[in-house]
Amino acid sequence: MAMAEYIELSALQAQIGERIGTLEQWVRVEIESCRVSGGHYYLNLIEKSRSGEISAKASGRIWRQRAAIVAEFARATGKTLEAGMSVVVLASVEYHPVYGLSLVIEDIDPAFTLGLREQERLRTIERLTGEGMMEMQKGLGLPFLPSKIAVISSGDAAGFGDFKKHLDTNPYGYKFDFTIFQALMQGEKSPSSIISAIDSVEEEGSFDVAVILRGGGADSDLFGYDDYMLCRRVAVCGIPVLSAVGHQRDYHVLDMVSYESFKTPTAVADFFIQWFLDVEAEVTDVAAKIFDAARDRLDDADRMVRERASSIAFAILSVLGRLDAGVSALDASIRSCDPRNLLSQGYVLAMDGNGRILKNASSGSVGDNVSVRFSDGVWDCGIKSINLYKNQQDDK
Repeated sequence: MAMAEYIELSALQAQIGERIGTLEQWVRVEIESCRVSGGHYYLNLIEKSRSGEISAKASGRIWRQRAAIVAEFARATGKTLEAGMSVVVLASVEYHPVYGLSLVIEDIDPAFTLGLREQERLRTIERLTGEGMMEMQKGLGLPFLPSKIAVISSGDAAGFGDFKKHLDTNPYGYKFDFTIFQALMQGEKSPSSIISAIDSVEEEGSFDVAVILRGGGADSDLFGYDDYMLCRRVAVCGIPVLSAVGHQRDYHVLDMVSYESFKTPTAVADFFIQWFLDVEAEVTDVAAKIFDAARDRLDDADRMVRERASSIAFAILSVLGRLDAGVSALDASIRSCDPRNLLSQGYVLAMDGNGRILKNASSGSVGDNVSVRFSDGVWDCGIKSINLYKNQQDDK
């Protein structure tokens, strides 16, 4: 029996390498594990069936000279490569005589991961809507004027600095009482950090409104504001929550569930300043109305007093007039009875020696001395005879 022709294993592997070395393809994979050594990334890549079983498996490599694609992917998506993540990669097939078949990853497509992010965002909105959480904050209502404001932010963040400066230098001299609650405002740990800060605000229990502030940063840092647990915590917060976490073009689920959202921290500061202006205008208007009402009441009271005083004065004058007329009549009557007036009219006054007035002829006797008083003098006389009128004689 003739011996079969053969080649060495290394030669066969060289042929395999030659035949598959030009294969390059975008492929969706799930990262089972990821390890970094010497700047190289070593990954185990898998595919799972619908039942969750592994249906395919391969080794993956990102060589150090291509490691920049990992950082670019993180900047675009806010995600680092880790176990459990599904990604779409551009892989070339490499066959090594010792290490066997592996996939050399030349690029990572952020669009696929961003698509997954958007799907997750939509699921969060759908879930919160189904739970009745989207409008819960809107039903709280703002206080008449906030006495204490809780600010959830990073103390050294530019956004918080802008917010504080804008309030402190407002042209109206308003004073705002706010307390900062430190939290991570970006990265994968930011949702849990912000949740803890909200818990602290409510535990203290003395704040009228809370503000979540973040200014600047990459778009990939904003994915945490679509996190279901964070958005739910904001929705159920017992005080109104104002959010300013994105840029002009961004709108996140956190903005949707907040009482009100703003594009920048400075815009939130403007909101508070305008709030104080509106309250001042309202108070001033009420004070003016109270002043006007008081003035009208005083004017009415003054008019009523003057009218009553005029009526009283008229009554007094009328009474005084009547009294004056009565006095004049009495005075005239008295004057008419004055003996001097009678004497001036031709009447005389007869008096006996003792100065008693003689009222009739029978009150004297013949020989008595009498005085006869005129208006201009007195006669001293004696009674020679007494002649009584007939009716007086009959009476006598």
